[in-house]
Amino acid sequence: MQIKLLAHKTIDYPSGSALEFYEGFLYLIGDDINYILMLDKNWNEVDRKLLFEFDGERIPKPKKPDLECATMIGNKLYAFGSGSVSPQRDVVFVVDVLQNKVDKIDATPFYSTIRESGLLAEMNIEGFTDCKNKLLFFNRANTHQPNQLIITDKDVLKNKIPFLFKIIPIEIGFLNDISLGISGACYDEKNDILFLTSSAENTSNTYDDGEIIGSTLSIIYDAYKKLEDDKLVIDEVIELEKIDALFSKQKIESICMIDRVDKDYTFNLVADNDDGKSVLFEITIEL
Repeated sequence: MQIKLLAHKTIDYPSGSALEFYEGFLYLIGDDINYILMLDKNWNEVDRKLLFEFDGERIPKPKKPDLECATMIGNKLYAFGSGSVSPQRDVVFVVDVLQNKVDKIDATPFYSTIRESGLLAEMNIEGFTDCKNKLLFFNRANTHQPNQLIITDKDVLKNKIPFLFKIIPIEIGFLNDISLGISGACYDEKNDILFLTSSAENTSNTYDDGEIIGSTLSIIYDAYKKLEDDKLVIDEVIELEKIDALFSKQKIESICMIDRVDKDYTFNLVADNDDGKSVLFEITIEL
């Protein structure tokens, strides 16, 4: 396997937390801002997709919807709140990118069902992707709780409640003795490979930020088959700082696939280092 950093750029957009790519354009979502930034392949701004009205630049932490994860399904971008504070973060925005239409949906019934199962210590969903007929939600670890994968069917997107779901642990490990917490997910259906980003942040809860230690990229082969197992086993974990020093102390929040030829991939990643800006990276992976 070979991984190379092709480009990086700091942009004046706060708290980049989720990335998706569709028809030549990159959609960047921040967890405390009220619009999606639309960029071309060279990371030039081409548009802004307003999600809701807000008088100000950054939404205060107690009030923000905390949009931490997103994925494209068809021509619709689904951006989910983390659920770490209810009801403010029990929300999903659905953006029809062709019709330029935005719907806000109350996700409280979905999140409440999972919370009431008692299978999560604290809810903090930071990774989300579809995987064939399934939806995968990744609940982020901190120093007091493990990473967990919530698996359910796509019918949830049609507000079909009650619904069936399964929760299994994911073992990624530590970086400098700090737990790695899953922060982003991307699935390649053609090769059945799941890519995950994780970061190590010295915090003991789902609300407060902490010292940024670094980030990793994980790879899971035969991913769809492994959803039947009792835990999700990671096949490879790559410490990004060892790929390039520019990844040092970067809190990678999301990953999306830009291009693929067989098993040669181009990905974009985004980092939010809690300083009011976002950092974009482009990497290639040859498997």
